[in-house]
Amino acid sequence: MQLLSERRRDGRHPAPAGCPADGAPIRLPLRQLRADLLGTQQALVKEHDGFARYQVLRRVFTLVASADANQQMFVLAPRNYRRGRHYDNLALVIGRGLICSEGADWERQRRLAQPAFDRALMARVVEITGALTTELLARWDQAGRRGEQVDLLDDMEELALRVIGMALFSRDMTTDRHTAADGTVTVTANCFTEARRYGAAVVFRRNISPVVLPLWIPGKVNRRFRRALAGVDRFVYEQIDQRLADGGGPDDILGELIRAYGDRAPALRRDLRDQVVTLFFAGFETTAVALAWTWLLLSQHPEAEARFHAELDSVLGGRAPTVEDVKSLRYTNQVIHESLRMYPPVYGMTRKAAADDLIGGHQIRRGDDLVIPIHALHHMAQYWAEPGAFCPERFTAGRLTQAQRSAYLPFSFGKRRCLGATFATVEMLTVLAVAGQRVRLRHDPGCPVVAVPAVTQRPAGGLRMRVEARS
Repeated sequence: MQLLSERRRDGRHPAPAGCPADGAPIRLPLRQLRADLLGTQQALVKEHDGFARYQVLRRVFTLVASADANQQMFVLAPRNYRRGRHYDNLALVIGRGLICSEGADWERQRRLAQPAFDRALMARVVEITGALTTELLARWDQAGRRGEQVDLLDDMEELALRVIGMALFSRDMTTDRHTAADGTVTVTANCFTEARRYGAAVVFRRNISPVVLPLWIPGKVNRRFRRALAGVDRFVYEQIDQRLADGGGPDDILGELIRAYGDRAPALRRDLRDQVVTLFFAGFETTAVALAWTWLLLSQHPEAEARFHAELDSVLGGRAPTVEDVKSLRYTNQVIHESLRMYPPVYGMTRKAAADDLIGGHQIRRGDDLVIPIHALHHMAQYWAEPGAFCPERFTAGRLTQAQRSAYLPFSFGKRRCLGATFATVEMLTVLAVAGQRVRLRHDPGCPVVAVPAVTQRPAGGLRMRVEARS
């Protein structure tokens, strides 16, 4: 596997020169970030000890990468490091749910949503994921018999989309269809994937542009984004209104949220919409790409794969996993955490400083736009021995240091740690446990895989792999 930067040792994108003595920011061309964002961030971290100010077009950013900085921003003084422009733009897609809300609104939303993510939901996630993975295995079996490769990333995205759709709405969104007045038929899943695709383009453009243009301005991206988002809203509001009419409906996440909102639910339809749309987008592509990277890493490390298979055989013995097995599959959990370290789907976060502060001897000024480069943090040698090596044993119980725990951010950190972290881990573990008992996945080593930062950090061009039945 390669980052774009690992292929560019010819000097096209060298590490930026040091900041001048007067503290002027490093000037970075936009084309460099577009071509090699992750590599540029790693170079900045290495050359400037985890702290650097840089300018792109007319905007200045402060890159901060250290365990101590994470403690300051996410644990000790989180109110001083708030969501900024990026989250305002992201809210155009997902609304003001748990990712984009702040202060009292976030605390209220978290309090209302937390009870839905209980043990009963985790048991349901295992059941749903196990059944849908078994369906996928039937397709893989046919592909294997024909000697065909599968696009693992596509398959993991479809699987994760179906799982989150069932968990949120009790609906298989890949088969759910809407017929418009003009007879046009739209698959619900396509509305969500199109909203993600064009929404990402809209957000990126607004993040870097010195002049933010309204969405009603004509253009292909804006037009397709508005159309896809309208489809998302139509489906979600239909689900909400049906549940309000029948007292909540099934025991899925939407049903639990409506019951938690109680008598206030009809007046808070927009709030409910933002909650479930946020949960959908937070739990769909991130889980899918994490699974794709995990399968690839296992295929490239035979000793780890053999230990993974041995654990499945010992703990499960050919049966389907249950929620009671989650903690027993210790090595499988370690594999997941190491995969998330090496290839965190969410490869960076941003914050805006609300007041002056000091982090690690560096001055933070009120209004500074901070960039937390998660991928670079996960590959800093001062926290991770041989950071480029796949070593699940790093995550053996009791082995992580306090600094490592603070430098590990696949699900953020502190009180705003992702509500769906356990959901995602249980889903991933179930996919690995069900499929890992029956198949091996093999990647052609002659076809290099390049990690690129899009909405998430993902394999460029998909991930073609061969399915082999385990004997």
